[in-house]
Amino acid sequence: MTARGTRFRLFPVYDEGLPPETIEVPLPPGRIGAGPSDAQLYVADAADKAAPYDPPSYAPPYAGRLLPPALPDARGDFDNIPIDTPQFLAAHLYGSVRHTLDVWQRYLGRRIVWWHADEFPRMELVPVLDWQNAQSGPGFIETGLWRGGDGGVQPFALNFDVVAHETGHQMLFSLVGVPSEADLGVPFLAFHEAFSDLVAMIGVMHFPSVIARLLEETDGNLYLLNLVSRIGETSAHTQIRMAANDDVMADVAGIALAPDGTWIDPAGLGRNQHAVAGPLTGAIFDILVEIYQDALVARGLIAADDDARGWTREEVDAAFADLRDVTARAYRRFEHGFTAAILHARDSVGWALAHVMLSVEPVGLTFDAVAARFVESMLDQGYGALLPAMLGHFRRHGIDPLPSLGLRPSAARWRGRSLLRVRMSPRRPHCAFCHPGAALRATRLIRASHGLASDGPRHG
Repeated sequence: MTARGTRFRLFPVYDEGLPPETIEVPLPPGRIGAGPSDAQLYVADAADKAAPYDPPSYAPPYAGRLLPPALPDARGDFDNIPIDTPQFLAAHLYGSVRHTLDVWQRYLGRRIVWWHADEFPRMELVPVLDWQNAQSGPGFIETGLWRGGDGGVQPFALNFDVVAHETGHQMLFSLVGVPSEADLGVPFLAFHEAFSDLVAMIGVMHFPSVIARLLEETDGNLYLLNLVSRIGETSAHTQIRMAANDDVMADVAGIALAPDGTWIDPAGLGRNQHAVAGPLTGAIFDILVEIYQDALVARGLIAADDDARGWTREEVDAAFADLRDVTARAYRRFEHGFTAAILHARDSVGWALAHVMLSVEPVGLTFDAVAARFVESMLDQGYGALLPAMLGHFRRHGIDPLPSLGLRPSAARWRGRSLLRVRMSPRRPHCAFCHPGAALRATRLIRASHGLASDGPRHG
């Protein structure tokens, strides 16, 4: 019998109307104490924190007055705390970080050791401060409040995407490291933003209610705008960023970082590393949809003639209503098969992202190199037949992984098509932290900007 973990209730997508979902984190009851807290994380529920941390001048541990902590029940669980209490916010923030770590430690095949462990062995989690943002840094993740134009207020501690994104930043610092301060530039910072968004996207896809809602709202057609492609959703029509996008590198090529840390946007749009991240995020989301569609065809759930992959945008637009109807009928007949296909795509992309985190070099990092490490993992998983499609998705966004790939043909064949063998990049030696000064500068430069983007039609 498998020992059970400790239970929490989390909102997978707070503003979608989905009720909180009970999850188990793989720490047995009794291993998580008041706060909640464990050997890696602890909540400091600040009663009146006046300003966000600004290391090194202002950093954990929080020395002010604390609210009463969230307490486990008699079984050691935290899933019975009333939703309208500060203790629920504390448990939700802790549970969201812990869930994200657990998902990604399984893909990585290793435990994440915080890059700041020598100075801050545990990560401090601050659920609420009066600040319209959220951020992470050495030894902390803290979340403020989103305020909508209608006067509504939403704690970022209840927004799983935002919390997972900040956790992603700390994972990347711990796994990838940083280049020296002299080499710290736009590609590295944009990579951080893209992969932190993808950490959140894959993490939220581990909630069964999200997968069910995703397929239900799209009738199985992931080309439609949906709750997974909308990252950091704060209302029915607003979100922080879009994973499904048509961004290309040429459109963000002039965005630069000045020596004083300010961003230069020649278009005058005030864009920064978040905009530069868009093409990489969009290409990987397109590959997730590619794998999903391929699985639907391979399982016989949709006919090859109804598979829109490879069609032009004009062809998709012309046939979109018919395609949606065909997919909807198939989904109603084969719901379990569609669910299996999206979980298959989720995990394939998760393994590939984990390989990138373990193998990409922070010095001289480029999107082309990141894409190459991603593609080599997909090939190692047996997706040689999809290589032209994967290259096409990256190139459509202005990214070319091919020059950085080490490929050779294989004599083996699968479904009548040649396979390719790939020389997998080795895991880099772990660096506890090679450039702490650069890490601190990087955390300041990537201070989150959880502003909002409006919906736009997206299909094809």
